[in-house]
Amino acid sequence: VFNNEGWLANGPRGLMGLPQPLQGVVPPEYYNYFYLAVVFCVMWAVYVAIERAIRSPWGRVLKAIREDEISAAMSGKDVFLFKMQSLVLGSMIMGIGGALYAHYTRAISPDVFTPLYGTFIIWVMLMAGGSGNNRGAILGAFLIWGIWTGTKFLTDLLPYTMKARAPYIRFLIVGILLELILIYRPQGILGEEKRVSRFLEEG
Repeated sequence: VFNNEGWLANGPRGLMGLPQPLQGVVPPEYYNYFYLAVVFCVMWAVYVAIERAIRSPWGRVLKAIREDEISAAMSGKDVFLFKMQSLVLGSMIMGIGGALYAHYTRAISPDVFTPLYGTFIIWVMLMAGGSGNNRGAILGAFLIWGIWTGTKFLTDLLPYTMKARAPYIRFLIVGILLELILIYRPQGILGEEKRVSRFLEEG
C-alpha cells in the first residue's frame, strides 16, 4: 500500500517532516522524557483494555477457537467473525504503535520496516516473554530490544577486521537466545496464565 498508493503515503519516498505533539509547548531538552511518558501512558491504556477484553466472554470465545476451532463452531460461535474482530483489534494496536513511532521520528518510509524488524524481532519478543501473556509480551519486547540495541554498542568494541560481520553477530546472539528459550522455557519467560471461571471457584 505504501509503495503503490502515492496519494496515501507519498509512495516509496515516504512521509517526512511529521509534526511532533506539543513540540512548541514542551522544552526541547525535556521532550524525549515527555514523549516517553506519553508512550507509557498509551501502553498502559492498551494493556488494561486488552486484559479486560480477554477476561470477557469475547476473550473466552477467542481462546476456545484457538484451542479447538471445530468445537467452538459447533457451539454456535461465528469463528470467522471472531477471527476478523481479533485481526482488526490487533491492527488497531499496531496502528497506534506506528503512529507513536512516526511522530517521534518525524519520518516514515516502507524501507524502514524490513522483514527483520517487522516479523522476526516481533516474533522473538513474543516467544521470549510468553505469547499467551500480555505482561510477557511487554517483558519480551523490553528484553529483546534491549539486547538488540545493546549488542549494537558491543560490536563497536570488535576488532576492525570483524566490524563488517557485526550485524551477523547480532543476529547470532538473538538466535542463540531464542534457541535457549525454546529449549528451557518453551512457554516463554512468563507463559500463559491458566484461569478458572469465578463461577467454578465460588462453587
